[in-house]
Amino acid sequence: MTELVRKMIIAMSILAIVLVSGCTDTTQTADPVSTDNVFVSISPVVVKEFQDQDISLVVTNNDTQAIDSVTVSSFIPLTVSGTGSVNIAGKETTAQSSALNAKITAPAFDTDVNDSAVTVSYLSGMDEEGKQITNTKSVPVNVTIIPDVKLQFLGFVEDMDSLRTTSAETWELKKGENATISFSVKNHGQSTIPAGLLTVVFDVDNELIAEDASMNINESMARSGTSYTKGIQIPVKDDAPNGETDVYVKLMYDDHVVDEQTLILTVKL
Repeated sequence: MTELVRKMIIAMSILAIVLVSGCTDTTQTADPVSTDNVFVSISPVVVKEFQDQDISLVVTNNDTQAIDSVTVSSFIPLTVSGTGSVNIAGKETTAQSSALNAKITAPAFDTDVNDSAVTVSYLSGMDEEGKQITNTKSVPVNVTIIPDVKLQFLGFVEDMDSLRTTSAETWELKKGENATISFSVKNHGQSTIPAGLLTVVFDVDNELIAEDASMNINESMARSGTSYTKGIQIPVKDDAPNGETDVYVKLMYDDHVVDEQTLILTVKL
């Protein structure tokens, strides 16, 4: 091998090493969008135990860099059974926002909800391998799980001695008489409902005919359990106008309507 050939081989080897070295050094990392620049807002969630419900969040990107594949990754103590996915551009003059929908499933009624929080995940930035980085942002949410209970055998009856007779959805009487309503409550859920947790409210639409009333359910109910058959009397005012009014019967858990039915009361001359 001549000296010239040897030098050419060495030069070409050095050039190849430089080229390879340059190729492996072209990948640049990029920091992801900070969670401090990602905001998540969601209204309080009220859901019946073991039932599915659609929810919607608003995700805001306050960074100049876009965030991609934004999804709902978890929702403690609920189960995320489906989630949408959105890309949110970086801000130019104002922050960019997008609605994000998901479907959740509630756990048992007696589940602790004190630490409820929703978590969204998003892609942004670049790692050493040129892949986008997964980031998460969690925010607390006000969650209420309501029992799966319903009114049953609801309707007007003749008097308090007739609570177990066939009831009617409509009833006629005269001014000054008492409208008697019979009802009971059944637990269609899986969790035991403690005594005193539920209230039945009788909301008379026309307040000139009669005033509202309410009654607590003082029996605990296990799965498929029922309350006693109860009755309440609503006095019709002596100067009530003749005609009819709706009576909205609402089964309440705190301020939440769990079940509602409507009766019609008619005052005749």
